[in-house]
Amino acid sequence: MAEPASRPYEPLPDPPKDFTLHEALQGTQTPDGHWHVGKLEFENTKEYSDFRVGQVEIAGTKEQLATLYALETTGKIPGTEPMNAAPPGTTVEGLLEVKDKKPDDQGFYHLGTLKVQKDEFQQFADLQKDICDKNPEALAALYHMEHAPDGPVTFRVTNDSDRRDRYSSDTNTIHWNEHTTGRDSRNGARVDPGTAALHEETHWALRGGVGDTLASIPSKAYSDYNERAVIEGSEARMQDIEGHAKRHSHHGHVVPVRELDSVTPSLTIRQNGVEREVGPGFQQSGRVIGMKDGWVTLAVRGDGSQPEHRMDLKVDQLQGAFQNDVFGERVLLMGAQKHGDTVTISASNDGRIVYSDPAQEKRINEQHQPWPPYPKEMPQFSGSPDLAERPVVPSQKTELVGVGR
Repeated sequence: MAEPASRPYEPLPDPPKDFTLHEALQGTQTPDGHWHVGKLEFENTKEYSDFRVGQVEIAGTKEQLATLYALETTGKIPGTEPMNAAPPGTTVEGLLEVKDKKPDDQGFYHLGTLKVQKDEFQQFADLQKDICDKNPEALAALYHMEHAPDGPVTFRVTNDSDRRDRYSSDTNTIHWNEHTTGRDSRNGARVDPGTAALHEETHWALRGGVGDTLASIPSKAYSDYNERAVIEGSEARMQDIEGHAKRHSHHGHVVPVRELDSVTPSLTIRQNGVEREVGPGFQQSGRVIGMKDGWVTLAVRGDGSQPEHRMDLKVDQLQGAFQNDVFGERVLLMGAQKHGDTVTISASNDGRIVYSDPAQEKRINEQHQPWPPYPKEMPQFSGSPDLAERPVVPSQKTELVGVGR
């Protein structure tokens, strides 16, 4: 006899009968320009307007009103709580048992309502054993995928060219790449492949009315409230288990797994005269405009809320990073690697990468166009320069990409 279908989360309580969409969208503006809709807060009029438009576009579902009522009255985001646990006695070995050893016509093994390609199954099984042994919430996610009331759900192990993990709601498919992971560009927090898989499984668990409503609510740091629910919920709990810093935004970049373990030191940055440390994997897009008094100065493009501003990075933590002169060029710092007593910062520039290690630089430059020659009067970075600031030279901007979703 087949086991009954399960739901990852309990349904939200019904809102009061007089709580209408019109009431749910009424906000008040404070002197700082922020808009408040109950306990929901938006930083500016555009964000508040986008919220209203998004809700009108999906208007009409019972779950939408329940989600808005919960957000506006409690301030708690549905989906941040742990999923309903798997039944007592559930084991990852039992959930990974393939009862029909013969795949279907498309090459998929079926684990209840979960489909996995035969040639990807071993990677999938290794992933699930790893994260389920660490975290009962991962075991719950696997159980719910195998007992979905609206199945089937497909899990693909992918090496897509864009290298992004994601959940595609239109095909009910989770895409996961074991060779890449993510970095938060604001605090350098790393997201390991196993955590990224649970992140996408949680997006799956939030599918439907609640998830659609959360995804239609903008959030500057997190893109939207669906991402915020996942990052502050299951992902944050997994980060605690792994001993990694939590992300506080959805902004970041994709990193090959092989580069993770060598990224260890933290960096000191200075903004508006205030120094602070940022974690391993810190990333910042900017133009190198000067080196003075033991600091490298970047011109950092504004994000809409502030104009272009300056950021300083401590020279002794950037030893050898800019052995080629990069004044006025747009660079993207990709974190630090420690080789003995030397800290190396790798950076990309229009598809080319600067390394202090000659072998790495030679290999990279063989794959890309050579660096153009630099004028002799442009000084080379020797490791501890006090160079006069140079004027900012316009250059091509570099965009950061989001992690997950």
